[in-house]
Amino acid sequence: MWRVFWLAVLLVTFDGYAATINLAHTMKHEHFNQLLSEFAEQSGLTVNSVLVDQKALKVRLVQNTSTSTSTDVIIVPADHLGLDKYANYSTIPDSLIADTTDKRTLETAKLNNELLGIPIIQGNHLLLFYNKQFVKEPIENWQDIYQIQPSLPEKVKLVTWSFMEMYWFIPFLSAFSGDLLVDNQVQLNTPAMQSALKFVWGLNKQNLVDRQCDYTCSNNAFKAQQAAFTIDGAWALKAYEQALGDSLAVQQLPKLNGEYMQPYYSTFVLAFPNDGLNGVNKESLIKFAKLVQAEKFQTLVWQKLQDIPVNTEVLNNLKAQQGTELSTLIDAIQFTKPMPSTASMIIVWEVLNKGFIRYGSGALTAEQAGLFMQGLAERSIANEGDE
Repeated sequence: MWRVFWLAVLLVTFDGYAATINLAHTMKHEHFNQLLSEFAEQSGLTVNSVLVDQKALKVRLVQNTSTSTSTDVIIVPADHLGLDKYANYSTIPDSLIADTTDKRTLETAKLNNELLGIPIIQGNHLLLFYNKQFVKEPIENWQDIYQIQPSLPEKVKLVTWSFMEMYWFIPFLSAFSGDLLVDNQVQLNTPAMQSALKFVWGLNKQNLVDRQCDYTCSNNAFKAQQAAFTIDGAWALKAYEQALGDSLAVQQLPKLNGEYMQPYYSTFVLAFPNDGLNGVNKESLIKFAKLVQAEKFQTLVWQKLQDIPVNTEVLNNLKAQQGTELSTLIDAIQFTKPMPSTASMIIVWEVLNKGFIRYGSGALTAEQAGLFMQGLAERSIANEGDE
């Protein structure tokens, strides 16, 4: 997933323009500030940029109107648009969306059919990476992974992923025809949820995957060629290319019991808290929004971040230049499903994690975990609505 690092501050100055934009973002990339700096060369704006932990974002947005230096624009995963209750995001006019923007990305930036964000990066989907020294052919079915284990050196893991992060649980849930929300209603107490819990934790009990291996552990093991497979996001491609070279291969997630594993697909969006798009900085924000959708910035999205641009012309050019790896990342999107952007998702993620841990520890059966999660989610959402 787009992951988050500690608070850091960047001042990007664009000569010759008096207005200042205060920007908060949750981008994981160490090169994101460099991307903004290069972008600065082509603009006449001054941008104060601050990296914010996702957990602190809600507090920042709630306090936004009372601070002396308010946040004009944020760059966040689209599911954060569910914080509209606190943020009062501007509605995005159609005229501000570039003609070159991949139109399917707009669905991720809508809340109750209202466009509240401008997609600038797409993807965020999980893929299967493997080391060709250990795996000779693409994997069609999850069960085929097991057949690799007898041929592995003693200290090489079969498969790794960030086991305790729920974003990685979703593809397994989807293979059992489950989802977290259906028609904006929480669906955590289902046969699909029970089956997915049993399957994933069964892998751990069979010593096929290590529950103690977090994202850093998983990422490092694969880069060190101490794992045959890893499930990771498109954002990890460049690091894996550097570490494995010609031994690296990447593909969409395999089928499980004949059904596609469908990870979530999302976007990073621009959004304007406190209806900033209609405030005193309106002209500067419109200019900024147009520039980050344009060819220069969108090309840098891939070159600096190894993320997938939303500009279709840039995408077509990059696919022609880059070859199979980028094409694989883009083509895999058709086997994903959009991550909901409703306000409930923040609660649902937390509740799912609680139920996942309780089942894995043996404190609850799969059936009890489903009941526990459904009840807790419904109560939490109701309480949130009473605030």
